[in-house]
Amino acid sequence: MDNRLKKILTNQNYKMTKQRKAILQILSESDTCLSAEEIYLQAKKLNPSTCLTTVYRTIELLAENNLLNKVNFGDNKYRYEINSSLHHHHIICLGCKKMIEITECPVSRLEKNIKTQTQFKITGHRLELYGYCPDCQQAI
Repeated sequence: MDNRLKKILTNQNYKMTKQRKAILQILSESDTCLSAEEIYLQAKKLNPSTCLTTVYRTIELLAENNLLNKVNFGDNKYRYEINSSLHHHHIICLGCKKMIEITECPVSRLEKNIKTQTQFKITGHRLELYGYCPDCQQAI
């Protein structure tokens, strides 16, 4: 589990319940963004007393404290990932919904040019590429 998250929550006087520990563990160990329902199903295996309401409340608590990124890949379903200090983007398979992080940022130079031209104070950006993974390409 991400000790940084645990420390931040305990420093803000939030109790570290078994359910929250399970949710933090799932998010910390995941290599992809997860929906609340996916988090719930995994948390239920780790701690059967976990309910969907607890998952939503914990997600909101983590998001309010900027510990989670809330992302929507155009399918009206929010997914969550630990807010790391590493800037990244995603490539998403339209077939199986597999997501892969892209650590190279091709937008940085464009962002600087737009900032210079418009005088906007740009606070961030997100790039999502869509396509079909090798497995799904075979099914097309």
